[in-house]
Amino acid sequence: MKILNKEIHAVIFDMDGTLIDSTGIWHAIDEAFFARRNMTIPEGYAQKIVHLGLKQAAIFTKEAYGIEDEPDKIMAEWHDMSRQMYHHQVPLKEDVLTLLDLLKSRGVKMGIATANDAHLYLPCLKRLGIENYFDFVADVNLVKEGKQSGKIYLFLAEKLGFKPENVMVLEDMPTCIKTAHEHGFLTIAVADNASKDFVNEKRSNSDLYIDSFKELLTILE
Repeated sequence: MKILNKEIHAVIFDMDGTLIDSTGIWHAIDEAFFARRNMTIPEGYAQKIVHLGLKQAAIFTKEAYGIEDEPDKIMAEWHDMSRQMYHHQVPLKEDVLTLLDLLKSRGVKMGIATANDAHLYLPCLKRLGIENYFDFVADVNLVKEGKQSGKIYLFLAEKLGFKPENVMVLEDMPTCIKTAHEHGFLTIAVADNASKDFVNEKRSNSDLYIDSFKELLTILE
């Protein structure tokens, strides 16, 4: 499959804000979490933790904002608030299924790179009926580093059997887009409400910015 004059044999998807429309839910969880402590969400909070796994995000939140609870208790609170939503409510983004079908029909291998936890994303993928499209799913707990290091993308590229220059990465968050691009992947920046204030940054650190998957489908077809 050729896109932007590059031969692509595999695609790595981010999950939250890219495959599924969940970033608004995390904003609500963050808002409730800080409100319980008579605080407002710190400026830039989502951008500071988006590339981390839940455990590292909990450690950062405790240390950066003086939260009294231990990281395990913070994680448990987040899990309680998010479990119902992931297991029963979070939807696919528009035209995701059409894109997955197209890529599968062309023999393109697919993987997921996520900073989420398996107990949330695995039931969600199964409920949405898309788990069988992916050859490999990796989260930051597996590679022991946040997405900002690039290790998770390189790990998945190896698992999928291709070099970064032959792998396309779809991401919605600026930090992750920049990381994937700097590691040599063809990087597609995906529009999402959670990062709407960073569109220029996303454009400058990617090969292509898309407002919707319909736009990408037009290019691929």
